[in-house]
Amino acid sequence: MTTLRNRRADSVPLLPGFALALAIALAARVVARFTGPVPDVLIALLAGIALTNFVRLPQAVRPGVRFVLNKVLRTAIILLGAGLTLASIVSLGAATLWLVLICVCVAIGLGLVLARFARLPGAVGTLIGAGTAICGGTAILAIGPLIDATDEEIAYAVTTIFTFNIIALIVYPLLGHALHLSPIAFGSWAGTAVNDTSVVVATGYVYGKIAGATATIVKLTRTLLLVPLAFTLGTAYATRRGGGLGDTLSARTLSKAIPWFVLGFAGMALLNSVGALPAVVTHAMTQLAGFLIVVVLAAVGLNVDVVKIGRLGLRPLGVGLALALIMAIISLSLITTLHIR
Repeated sequence: MTTLRNRRADSVPLLPGFALALAIALAARVVARFTGPVPDVLIALLAGIALTNFVRLPQAVRPGVRFVLNKVLRTAIILLGAGLTLASIVSLGAATLWLVLICVCVAIGLGLVLARFARLPGAVGTLIGAGTAICGGTAILAIGPLIDATDEEIAYAVTTIFTFNIIALIVYPLLGHALHLSPIAFGSWAGTAVNDTSVVVATGYVYGKIAGATATIVKLTRTLLLVPLAFTLGTAYATRRGGGLGDTLSARTLSKAIPWFVLGFAGMALLNSVGALPAVVTHAMTQLAGFLIVVVLAAVGLNVDVVKIGRLGLRPLGVGLALALIMAIISLSLITTLHIR
C-alpha cells in the first residue's frame, strides 16, 4: 500500500506540466484549421514561448514539461516507426549515410575550432560542437559528465543550441520552399543540419509527411553515433587528465548515452514490414504520433527562457550561429553533390 501511495505521489508533479502542454496542443490543432499554411506545430511552439515568458507559470509545471520533452517525444518517435517499413528506411541508401557521417565529423571539428577562436570558457565549445553534430541537448547532457563540464557550462551550451533550434524550425521550411527542395532532399537537410530530435521531426513535418519521415530516419541514424562520440570524447578527456578510463567511462554512464528509443522505432518498422500491424492500427499510431509531436513542441516552447538566452552574451550565440550556418550550407551542398532527391 505504501509503495502504491509513493508511486501516486511521484506521478502527481507530472500532471500540471503535461496537462498544460496537452491543452496548448489541442488549442493549436483547432487554431491551425483557420491559419492556412501555418501548421499546428509552429502555433504550439509560439504559444508555449509566449505563455512561459509573459505569464508567471508555477514551478509545478516544470517536471511535466521535462517529462514531455523526454518520454512523450520518445513515444512519438517509436509510434512513427509504425508508418514506415524497413524497405523505406534502406531506400535512403548509402549516400544518406555518407551525408550523416561527414556532417557529424565536420560539426565536431568546426565546433572546437570556432570555440577556441572565440575563447569560450571550459568545455562549452566541445559541448556546442557535440550538440550540433549529434542531437542537441541530449548529446550535451550525455557528454557533459564525461568531460567534467560544470552545470553552468552544460546549461550554457544547451541554451545556445536550443536558440538556433527555434530559428531553424521557423526558417528552414521557408528556405526549403524558396529553393524548391524535394521532400526527401529537405528531410535529409533537416535531419543533418538541425539539432534536437523534437525540432528535427517537427521541421520535417512542417514541410510535409514525406519530408518528416525522411528527417526522422536521417536524424535517428545520426543519433546512433552518440555512443561512439561519447566514448571518444570521454577517452580523450580521461587521457588528458592522466586518469584511468574507468574513472570516466563506466558502463552505467555510457549506457545512458545509448538512444534506446531508436530500437523501438526500428522494431515498429519491422512489424509493419512483415504485415504484423493491421492498416487501421498503423494509421491510428501515426495519427497519435503526429499529435504527440504537437504536444512536444508546446513543451519545447514552454522551456524557452528568452531572458536566460539574452544573458548568455554574444560569444556563445555567435559560435552557435556561425556553426549552424556553416553546417546548413555544407549539408545542402553535400545533398546536391550526392544527388539525394
